[in-house]
Amino acid sequence: ARMPKITLQSLMCVLPQRLARIHRATSLRMQGLRVVLDGIEDPGNRAAVIRSAEAMGLLHIHVIHPPGGPIEGGKTAPNRAISTGSQKWVHLQHHSNVGSCVELLRTSGFKIYTAKPENPGDDVARCPVPLQDLDFGHKTALVFGNERLGISEEMSKLADGDFTIQMFGLTESLNISVAAAICMHWGRQARQRAIGAETDLSEAEQSLLLEQYLVKSSHFQKKMKLDSARTVLTKEERRQMWEAATNASAEMAARVSEEAETEAELTRRPGRSGNSH
Repeated sequence: ARMPKITLQSLMCVLPQRLARIHRATSLRMQGLRVVLDGIEDPGNRAAVIRSAEAMGLLHIHVIHPPGGPIEGGKTAPNRAISTGSQKWVHLQHHSNVGSCVELLRTSGFKIYTAKPENPGDDVARCPVPLQDLDFGHKTALVFGNERLGISEEMSKLADGDFTIQMFGLTESLNISVAAAICMHWGRQARQRAIGAETDLSEAEQSLLLEQYLVKSSHFQKKMKLDSARTVLTKEERRQMWEAATNASAEMAARVSEEAETEAELTRRPGRSGNSH
């Protein structure tokens, strides 16, 4: 069935609090920092990385499947119990080989860096640099390898360089999902500082993403009885939608601020602060 267009009336199907959260998430997305999973075997690890990526505001995740892996078996969905539905808020791009993934990233202007363990015996010319030394002002893709074998040989040859998470204890390695979460958190903050903005999406890109997120919202879907997550809006309808979401976000922020001021005033009163005479 063809999806109805989003109107101001249909926007009211989404709770104001939910609308404000969706608007905020949209306005904080980063597409210039991406994660690439190079042959990750454990679905739980993939799902955990997806969940962390969404929480850090990343928009794109690239998954390179190993030969005979999930993409060939037709099972590309992450473990929902671990990802907790976060996969619907990010753009998952599946690749059957390393070359297609690298070509896409290169065409989009990305620098590609592979995660490698710190090894004092490495050749100095290829020694991985600390994560914090990467320039996140450029579009950056961070690659994490197979749980047992690490980064694939082909990816190692095609990448622009290697990076490592500096370790200060006796533990020599981290779980892939933990390592990725650390790198995404650092990379997100570093890119934000480098570009001087909380998002690298244009207003038009944010508007389109907001539209996609709204129709994916369970509140909206239940009310409108939608079966799909796609629709097409006119330029004016997008403007109205963005205005409605912005207003909802501003109203929510004002309400939170007002409640905080009220609570602060109450704590200053005798009997609440402990300073009664």
